[in-house]
Amino acid sequence: MSQDKVSVIIRTFNRPRMLRRALESVAAQTWPAVEVMLINDGGASVQDLVDEFAGRLDLHYLDYAPENKPGRSRAANLAIEAATGAWICYLDDDDVWYPDHVESLMAAAAASGAKVVYSDAMKGIEEPDGAGGYVVTRLENGPSEDFSRAGFYLGCYIHLSTFCHRRELYATYGGFDVELDVLEDLDLFFRYAFDHHFHHLRRYTAQFHVRTDQSNAITSMRKEFSETNEMLCKKYLHTAIGDIMRMLLDGRGQLLAAGARAEELAARVVDLEARIARLEARGA
Repeated sequence: MSQDKVSVIIRTFNRPRMLRRALESVAAQTWPAVEVMLINDGGASVQDLVDEFAGRLDLHYLDYAPENKPGRSRAANLAIEAATGAWICYLDDDDVWYPDHVESLMAAAAASGAKVVYSDAMKGIEEPDGAGGYVVTRLENGPSEDFSRAGFYLGCYIHLSTFCHRRELYATYGGFDVELDVLEDLDLFFRYAFDHHFHHLRRYTAQFHVRTDQSNAITSMRKEFSETNEMLCKKYLHTAIGDIMRMLLDGRGQLLAAGARAEELAARVVDLEARIARLEARGA
């Protein structure tokens, strides 16, 4: 298996403790050809933290001051444009990868021939530790669903920190929509899914975190998430029509098969009842 370079895109904003944990997880990867494109989206500088990883990571730091804050979507695009890897992966600064994450995705891509792959992520519940940080108090299984364009209408079952694609998809379909403040990842998934099947690696190779103090974006911006989700579902309905029709046809076929089986069983019951009646008549 060739060892293509993988570029990991990390956006950060004033979460140095969490960022250190994320970078440590990248430094522990078993895949040797990894570069980190770390972009500071207008927060306090993390140059000191970057310096700590000198010699441990091929780390490229893009530092934007508050007055030049690019915003979440543009920040990711700037990092991708500066990346040199054949593959693009993503890691939120408050999440972590397990050591075999990149290697597992690259093996899945090589075996399947897919240009887009994703795995599963465990859900870590975090509580404030009383010292300005957080501690994981329990782990739960995150979503584990095979690829379906129609599935996006039931909720985004792919976590961005498990998502990986060939760089040329960015050149063909573009990056994150700079007009979106939330769900920019779901918008990207819809566009990349139009022509590509995403290969699902059914393995937990990453861990995302939900904090009980409601400091996650998805809990603090519920209204924005709900409105954006509704807009995206309307915008990309055409991408899911094919999957929806296949699901309906599959369901119809299963119902017809179940009906035929029920008729067969009913006929057997009638035949069995007739046999019992004849035996009883002989006995009488």
